[in-house]
Amino acid sequence: MGMHHSRSMRGHLAGWALVCSGALLLKGCDGNQNETAAGSTQSPSAATSAASPQGSGSPTPDDAAASTAHPSPDGSQSPLPDDWRPEEPTVLATGQKVPEDYEPATLEHPARNVPKPVMPAEATKETEAGAQAFLNYRADAQWYAMQTGDTTLVRDVTAAECSKCTAQFDDIEALYQHGGWAIGGWEKVTILPGGFTKRMDGGYNLPVDIMSSGSKTVPSSSKSVTQSPFSGTDLIDIYVDYREGHWTHVTASPRGAL
Repeated sequence: MGMHHSRSMRGHLAGWALVCSGALLLKGCDGNQNETAAGSTQSPSAATSAASPQGSGSPTPDDAAASTAHPSPDGSQSPLPDDWRPEEPTVLATGQKVPEDYEPATLEHPARNVPKPVMPAEATKETEAGAQAFLNYRADAQWYAMQTGDTTLVRDVTAAECSKCTAQFDDIEALYQHGGWAIGGWEKVTILPGGFTKRMDGGYNLPVDIMSSGSKTVPSSSKSVTQSPFSGTDLIDIYVDYREGHWTHVTASPRGAL
């Protein structure tokens, strides 16, 4: 991949969780992720995006984005070690076990034998447990997209109205099409207690606790982009819609924005 393409991806493949999941990565990060020599890191950042909920009774922010830096406990921006690699799961968010022949991506090659997530039956029910199972599956589908470049699964459960989500999925595909790949990108999203409430417009705006293991993207053999791990209970809400027996991720927005 040429240098021009690497730079164009710089702000798009970081903060995946907060943008698309409400997980995962990509469009809207402003300047905190920079391309560097392989193995180096930058200040952590994350972004959120919003799209108009399907069938909502009132207008909501369209493609709103915000960037949030995540400092260390003492308030400083702590750089990661040069040899840092994102932690990969042994069990996916849905409880699906990662097979022993799975090989995490490195700076030399993309991931191999990546397990394809399977949506649990619980994720088809309009209950709090069903919504949580859906969020678990979508987080796994995002990780699968990051690991393989195949965005089919996460697109299938994401509203087309989330234009930044769609753009970010396009960026993942372009990364792989140009010979690059991603390392890490796994996240866990948990609905906060008391957060499962149906709105007047029929959707659910869920306050969530989100944890990201961080990621690296490798757009060439000599450059990489790093997103530091982060977690937080006050970062975002995820708006989901339940229709005709299935959930759809509609948008993610800064806490309390909708």
